Amino acid sequence: MPSRVIIFSGKGGTGKTTISAATASLLARQGRKVLVISSDPAHSLGDVVCQRIDRDSPTQLAPNLYALELDTFYEAHRSMSGLQDHMENAYKQQGVAAPVAAELAGQPGLDEILSLNRLREEAESGAWDVVIVDTAPTGNTLRLLAYPELLVGGKGVAGAMRAYKGISKILRSLKDEGATERYIREINRLLEIMSKLNRLLLSKDVTVRLVMNAEKLSLEETKRAYTFLSLYGISLDSVIVNKVYPSEAHQMAYILGLNGSTEPHLPGTQLGPYFNKWVALQQRYLLDIENSFTPLPILKAYLQKSEPLGVEGLADLAVKVYGLVEPAARLSQQRMIWVEDRAGAAAKNKKSAKSPVLRDLCLRIPFVEDSAQSIEVSRDAGELVINFGRIQRKVSLPRILNDAEFQGGAYESGVLRLSFGESIAPPPPVSPVAPTAPAKPKPALAAAYSYDDDPFSVN
Repeated sequence: MPSRVIIFSGKGGTGKTTISAATASLLARQGRKVLVISSDPAHSLGDVVCQRIDRDSPTQLAPNLYALELDTFYEAHRSMSGLQDHMENAYKQQGVAAPVAAELAGQPGLDEILSLNRLREEAESGAWDVVIVDTAPTGNTLRLLAYPELLVGGKGVAGAMRAYKGISKILRSLKDEGATERYIREINRLLEIMSKLNRLLLSKDVTVRLVMNAEKLSLEETKRAYTFLSLYGISLDSVIVNKVYPSEAHQMAYILGLNGSTEPHLPGTQLGPYFNKWVALQQRYLLDIENSFTPLPILKAYLQKSEPLGVEGLADLAVKVYGLVEPAARLSQQRMIWVEDRAGAAAKNKKSAKSPVLRDLCLRIPFVEDSAQSIEVSRDAGELVINFGRIQRKVSLPRILNDAEFQGGAYESGVLRLSFGESIAPPPPVSPVAPTAPAKPKPALAAAYSYDDDPFSVN
């Protein structure tokens, strides 16, 4: 049975590692067998738990608690060394110097994808009740999570195969049929890995939790991350606001150790204008966060008297963060994509020359109205191509809509509704779907960009 997988992501410096390790420590204390994986190249997980962590076999940190710090190069060699060896040898035999051949043999993003595959292997091994993932900063993580679908979705496989077949011509020129056959086997295995990863990331057992701070840059990046995850159908089940200042002056005085304050429940000194201003500013952003992410659960991690380090200290922090909430539960049941029938729509449209609207394909994509970009949607055979700024997703239509006519769409209250009629017609031109609110002018999108390597400018 697959493990429950919780992926923690967020802007750099928000405390993802601390919150992910705290969640894992609490679950282990509750009797769950937990693996916490760090996929962040900086690898601060070992620093937080105050223990050295291995890159190969899970390291036991405490009863029921294990950890693994992934090494992307090691995972690439472990999983697909044959592919890289074949390509490196091919370049060498064409006269390319060995150091250059080694660099050319590495496919962009392959190391990170194979690290993600290690997560899949652990999640499907049956060895763990819960797998917790501490990730790199937001932009890198979201690009990594989207990549399997970009490759296996729709015509992605055909495009990938064209690229890899071009490389295979180098092998054929060497008159080495055995090398060519091994190469094709490795490519087929890579595509199979991508397909399995895509299924895992879109399964009900996997959710993302975004860790943020109560400040403007963190709030804006978390909104963009929510939009991105929703566009790719990856479920977000909660937002965790870390490093929150207590609003009561005596609590802050205790934490800061001002004027001999030794008890958190006794009134202490006034903090003065500097800290009072920061507390008030955080309270304003906390209100913005509530307004932005409700009805998603919003959890808070308040500033502690001392830095939470070690398994026990981290578990104690998690108790305060989650309260009565079950940490391993799926904390939100929001649907990301669904089909709605339109009752009575056919009868109302009998006199219309256009095919009556029978169903809507609905995608939850929040915060579009906060952007200066519009959503653009077009149909390409059995796919819908959705462009939003520099992000593009190709959605394979469910069977019930495969032969229906796409008639356009509208965006309202965080949901993109794409309407379909009875009979299929020639694909309509790209149709912008402008948000209905707020009513403010938005610049026209000059071009629909394909997926960019840097979806967010701030990490």
